Amino acid sequence: MGTASMFGKHTFDVELDCPWMTADVWVTFTNDGEGLVTLESVVTRPHQLDITNLVNQDYLFDLIGEFVSNADYHESDHGN
Repeated sequence: MGTASMFGKHTFDVELDCPWMTADVWVTFTNDGEGLVTLESVVTRPHQLDITNLVNQDYLFDLIGEFVSNADYHESDHGN
């Protein structure tokens, strides 16, 4: 098992929890392939409200890191 290459723009869904609510959201990010990961948006489902500025950015980057590390591994990701 390894870490897949996740270059380009990606979106995944996740539940965000806090003491008073749970929100189903889509998280969209880009990875330029040189280590720069940019958070594009956090949008609620199904109402499509952009809550990017309302969510802890460090937590979102942790979620992005988890998403990338759990991606499907393929031999070609490492030139094998």
